[in-house]
Order: sequence, then structure tokens, then C-alpha cells
Amino acid sequence: MENPNIDKQLDEMWKRVTGTSYVPESGHLPKDVRESNVETMKFLKDNFSRAQIEWQSLLETKERNIEDLSSQLNEIKAHLGELKQHYKIAREKLIAEDISAAMKLDETQKILKSQKNHHCKEVALLKEVLERRKTETENLQIRVDKFVGEIGENRKKTITQKEDNMNLKDSVMSLENKIQESKRAVEETLSELFAERKSRGMAEKKASEMEAKVKELQADITSLRSNWDAERKQWRELWERERSVWETHRQEFAVWEQRLRTERQIWTDKIKKEEQKDIDYAAGLSKVLKESTQWSEKVTQILKLYALKGVELPKVFVPIGQKSMLKPAGAFKKVFAVALMGLIALGGLGFWAYDYRSKVHLKLLNQYPLKLENPTAVSISKEGIWISDWQNGISLRDKKDFVLLRKINGSNKGPFRPSAMEVKGDYMWVLDMAQLRFVKKQTKRGLVLQSVKTPGPAPQSVSFDGFNLWSFDAATGLVYRYSLDPGQGIEASFEIKGIKNIVSMQWRGPNLWVLGSDNYLKRYGFEHNAFREISSQKLKSKPVSFSFRKDNIWLIERNKNQNGYELKRYRFKIFGSSNG
Repeated sequence: MENPNIDKQLDEMWKRVTGTSYVPESGHLPKDVRESNVETMKFLKDNFSRAQIEWQSLLETKERNIEDLSSQLNEIKAHLGELKQHYKIAREKLIAEDISAAMKLDETQKILKSQKNHHCKEVALLKEVLERRKTETENLQIRVDKFVGEIGENRKKTITQKEDNMNLKDSVMSLENKIQESKRAVEETLSELFAERKSRGMAEKKASEMEAKVKELQADITSLRSNWDAERKQWRELWERERSVWETHRQEFAVWEQRLRTERQIWTDKIKKEEQKDIDYAAGLSKVLKESTQWSEKVTQILKLYALKGVELPKVFVPIGQKSMLKPAGAFKKVFAVALMGLIALGGLGFWAYDYRSKVHLKLLNQYPLKLENPTAVSISKEGIWISDWQNGISLRDKKDFVLLRKINGSNKGPFRPSAMEVKGDYMWVLDMAQLRFVKKQTKRGLVLQSVKTPGPAPQSVSFDGFNLWSFDAATGLVYRYSLDPGQGIEASFEIKGIKNIVSMQWRGPNLWVLGSDNYLKRYGFEHNAFREISSQKLKSKPVSFSFRKDNIWLIERNKNQNGYELKRYRFKIFGSSNG
């Protein structure tokens, strides 16, 4: 490709060298020389135009690369400024964190610092590469200028110029290779920068996650601290309450000791009186026997006198003689003995029939093993089987397959230790031994509807008859009845003879069923503000609690190995009454 500017430049250079204008064809030169010169000039023109175009394209690409690199350097500088600002903010935030979080974040700060140093090194390296490329381009421009000057000055040295052109091509190729290498290095540095940016983003994300975790840990620590303070306060109150309870127990034990002494004295006096009565009765009986023997001796003497004198006694006294008089007495004794034995047998049979009709007859239907360490109570409702445990709170299980449906625990205000429970519809009454109170809870959500303090220091059971709340306290030995609103306090207290400790109790109709610690199941009728015992029987197993559902009674009992518990369902029947 020819360029007219090259011809003009060559003409000007020819004028400078020779002083005359360039004439392409000379008459006195041979034709082959002229043709060779024309060909060489044409070849030089073509080479010069090609080299100039290549140099211009190279210079343009270099300028574009320099502009791109300068823009990238500006972006990197701005990005580095932002990174420095972010690092400064992160460092100020990290200083304010806890010691435990600071230990973890120091590692990330060291990583960020190393990345920053790496970035600075890379930026310095890029600057050096750019400076080197700039100097190389300047040197290349100087060499190009020199080459142009040499072409204008030494037109005759074309051979050396060809060599210089070849050298220039080699240098251009080497420069192109160097530019390619520099481009590759820039691309690698850019990829490394992008990777570093990605890693920096991940590090910032990790740092934000760590900050969120630290905040969560601080919130958990504050909540745990507040819970610990509340629990410590409650335990302190519980300790004060227990200490007062122990003091009342000590006073009650002293009262019980005095009461036992008085009862023992009364009992010994009563025994002495009974012994004195027995002695008096024996003395009277011996006196009667003595008088009867004396009377019989007198009668026999009179009969002997009448017999010796030959006096015939009236038939009223001696109808057949003296011997016939003793036979009716022996027969009367035999009849009296038989009658007495019959009366005793009838009395025993009647007592057995009464006892059989009044007792509760149980028939086992099914049983479920309980995987609980310390179950305390059971209650049956339409929803299922409610079981309370000393450690795990209250759980609801299905009646068919005994699957766990839901759990109800205490609130966060203090510990929760249920020892007795009875469910009525959509609420339940629970005895919480941790805080010595009766709690009324919802069966669905477990919300506390009402809370009532126990009347004594040793409550043992709770029951609800549909109107009033009932409880028993082992310290006083009394059964307490609350008013219709339990928050107003106790309405009345009653004493049941023979009851010292109650494991579980429940109202069924007008009767109160009581399970004592001695494994006796007793029924009491409540009439005229007094309890009357209806039946009493000892169970073979050692039940913990019981509950009614229609004609079934559910009992928590020890298993055969005595290392766990079982929930058993019995069908019960009472022949003496229909309502139990």
C-alpha cells in the first residue's frame, strides 16, 4: 500500500541531501540500474509505510493500554481508599468488642492486613511495570526518530537500513511479546485483584457474621445473667421460706412430741381403766360364781334332807327326780352353743358380704411403660393422658398409642416442680413444690390463669370437686377446702382419722378417694361437714398416683423389677353403690 506523504518526505530528504529535486529516471543511468533503484525505493517505501502503520497502531494500542491502566489505577486507588476507611471503621468496632470475640477477630485483621500489604505490593509492581513500559515506549519513540533521521541522512546505506529494519522488526516483535506478557501480567493481576476483592467480601461477610454472633452471645449472656439473678433471688426466697418451714417443722415436732406424750399418757390411763374394769368384772364374776355355788350347795343339802325324811317334792321343782333334773340343763347348753356358733358364723358371713360389697374390685385392661425417672401424678381428660414428672414438667400423651402430643413447663420466672395434678376441661390445677403454690394453667398453651399459696409448709395433694379446691398438708394433718374463688383463701379445714400422708386424692361424685403412703385405698363420704369412712383396702402394688375416667381407674405403679414405672388401666366395680 503506497502513501503519497512518503513520496513527499522522500523528495524533501533528497533535496536536503543533493540540493536538487528528485528525478526518478536519469537518462545517463542504465536501465537496469534505474529499474533496480525504483524497485528498491518502492520496496523501501512499502517497508517504511508498513513500519509506520505498525508503529502508529502500536503507539495507539499502548496509549489505550496506558489510559486503561491509569483508569484502573485510579479505581484501585479509590478502592484502596475505601478499603482503608472500611478497615479503620472495622478496627474501631473490633476494639470495642469483648475479649473472646477480639481474639477471633484478630486473625481476620491480620489476614486483612496481609491482603492490604499484598495489594500495596501489587500496586507498586504495577506502577513499576507501567513506568518500565513508558520508558520503553519513550526509548522506542527515540529509536524511531533516530531511524527517520538516519533514513533522511543516509539514503545510500540501504543495506544497513534493511538490517536496521530487520532489527527494528525483531525489537518490535520482542516489544509485542513484552506487551503481551505485560498484558498477561495485568490480566493475572486483575484476576488476582478480583479474587482478593471476592476474598475481602467474604472476609467482610464473615466479620459481619461474627459481629452478629457476638451480639447474639452478648444478648444470651445478658439474658442468662438476668435469669441467673432472678433464679438466685428465687432460690434465696425459697431458702428463706424453707428455713421458716424448718422452723415451723421444729415447732410442730415439739407440738407433736407434746401431743404424743399426752396421747400416750391418756392411752396408758385408758388401759389402766380398762384393766381395772376387767379386774372388777372378774371379781364380780367370781363373786357371782361363788354365790351360785353356795346356792347350789344349799339346794343340794335341802334336797338331801327332803330325800332322807321321805318328803316328796312338788312336780314343778322335781318332775322326774334329781337325775332327770340335770338332763335338760345339758341339752340347753348344747342348744345354746350351737345357736351361738350359728350366730358367729352368720356374723362372719355378714361381715364378709359387707366387706366384699364395699370394696373396690379391679380388673387390669392394659398397661404402658413409662420412660420417666420420677413421675408424680396422672390425670385423664378428653384430650388424652396427662403425666407430670418432677424434672420434665407435664406432658400430654395419646390414649391409643401413647404418643407424646405436647409439653407444658413452668414459666421463666422460677423453677417448676409439679408433684400433684388434676385436669378439668380446658384447665388444670397443679401443685408446684418449687414455689409452694397451687397453679391454675391452660391445657392448650400452659398459660398461668391463677396462683394460690399453699396453706401449710408440707402440701401433698390437690383435688377439685367442680366447685371448691381441696388440698392436704402433712405438717398439720388437715384437709383444707378453699372458697369458690381460691384467691380469697381457705374456707374450712377438716381432720380425717388415720390419715397422716396422702399420695393422691380425687373426688368422684360425693365421695373422696384417698391413696395413702401405706398403699391403702380409702373412700370417704362427706356429710354434715365431716368425713365418714366407707371402705378401706390395701393394694398389692405401690402406686404413685391415680385418676378416674368413666368406669376406669388409671394407676402409676412400680414395675416388677422395681427399677421403673408403668401406667396401668383397670376397670373397677363396687357392688354396694353405683356412683362410687
